[in-house]
Amino acid sequence: MKLFEKGELKLLWPFYLTNFLASIFYLLPAFSIVYFINIGLTLTQIGFLIATMPLASLIFEIPTGAIADLYGRKFSVLLGYFLQGVVLLTIFFTKNYYFLLTIFFLSGITTTLPSGSKEAWIFDLIKKKNKKYANKYFSKIQIFQFSGLALSGILGALFVKQFGISIMWPLSALGCFIGFFILMFSEEIYTKKKSESKSLIKLWKQSKTSISYSFKHPVLFYLLLSGFFMIISVVFSENLAFIPFLKDLGFPEYAFGYFSTAISLLLVMAPLFAKKLIGKRTELNFLIFATAIGSIIISLVYFVSNYFLALVIILTSTFFYGLKYPIERPYFHKFIPSKMRATIGSFESMLLSLAGLISLPLGGYLVDLIGARGVILISAVLGIPSIIAYLLIKEEKPKLPKETLPNQKL
Repeated sequence: MKLFEKGELKLLWPFYLTNFLASIFYLLPAFSIVYFINIGLTLTQIGFLIATMPLASLIFEIPTGAIADLYGRKFSVLLGYFLQGVVLLTIFFTKNYYFLLTIFFLSGITTTLPSGSKEAWIFDLIKKKNKKYANKYFSKIQIFQFSGLALSGILGALFVKQFGISIMWPLSALGCFIGFFILMFSEEIYTKKKSESKSLIKLWKQSKTSISYSFKHPVLFYLLLSGFFMIISVVFSENLAFIPFLKDLGFPEYAFGYFSTAISLLLVMAPLFAKKLIGKRTELNFLIFATAIGSIIISLVYFVSNYFLALVIILTSTFFYGLKYPIERPYFHKFIPSKMRATIGSFESMLLSLAGLISLPLGGYLVDLIGARGVILISAVLGIPSIIAYLLIKEEKPKLPKETLPNQKL
C-alpha cells in the first residue's frame, strides 16, 4: 500500500515536513513541568503560569482568525511560527516568575496566529486541488508530528542529560524557525479582495456570523462542547498530574524524554489503527467508543503503586484517545463553510483556550491539595460529559445565518 496519492507529496510536502522536523526539536511536552518544578515553582504557580497562554488566546483568537480569513492564512501562520520561536528563546534567559508570566502571555498571542489559520489553509488547498487527499491527511499529519515527537523524546533525554534541562528552550525555538522556513515554500489558495482591505466592520461581521453559525449548528456545537471537557481532562492528567505522579513513584527525570517518545509512538500508530477499528461504526459512534475506553483505562491509575504499571495504563489510555483525532477532524470540517473555516477554527481554539484557562490553575491547585493521583481520577470522570455531548449530536444540515457572506458554500 503506497503512503501518498499521486501528486499529494508535491502539493503537501511542506506541511508534512514541517510537522515532522519542528516536532523533533519540540521538547516542552516532556520537560517543561519538570523544569518549572526544578526552579522552585509549585504546581499551583505552574498552573497559573501556563494559564496565561489560553488567557491570551481567548482574547486574540477570533480577531486573528478573521484576519486570516479576510487577508490570507499563509502570512498569519508564518508570523506565528517566527514569533513563537522568539518567545521560546527568550524564556531561556530568565527564571523570574513575573517575567515568565509576561512571556507566556505573549506566547499565547503568537499561538493564535496559526491556530485556526493553518488547518483552514491546508483544508481549502486540498479541497481546491484534490478532495481525495482530505480523508487521509489528518491521519498522516498525526503520524509525521508524533514521529517527530518520538525522536524529540530521545533527543531531549540525551541533551538534558548532557547540557541540563534548560537546553529545551533554544532547541524548541529552533523547531519553530525551521517550520517558518519550510512553510515559506507552500502554496496558498487565496485572493485578496480590495473591498475587504483593513475593514474592521467586516472583521466583526465575519466573527459574529461564524460564532452564530457554530452555536446554532446541531453538530458543531456539541463537538465544541465535547472538546471543551476533553481539554480539561487532558490538562488535569497529561499536562499537570502525570509528571509529579510518576516522580513520586521514583521515575527518573531524564527518562521523561523516553516517556514522551513512548506516547508519541503510540500516537503515530493510532491513525493506522483508527480506520480499521472504526469498521462499520459511524464517526460519531467511534468517537464515543474511544473516549469511553480511554477514560475507563486511565481511571485504573488510581490503584497502582509502581511506575511500571502506571506507565502501561497511561500509554494504553493514550492510544485510545489518539484514535480520535484522525476521525474527528475531517468530521468537524465537513460541516464548516469554506469562508468561515479559519474563523470557526479560531473560535474552537478560543473555547479550548477557555477550558485551559479554567483547568490549568484549578488542576495545579488540586495537585497541591489532594495529590496527582486524585487529579488523574478526576480527569477520567470528565470523559462522561464529553460522551454526553457526542450523544446529543443530530446530523442534519442547518440553514446558514442570514448575514452569511456572499457566495458562501458548504
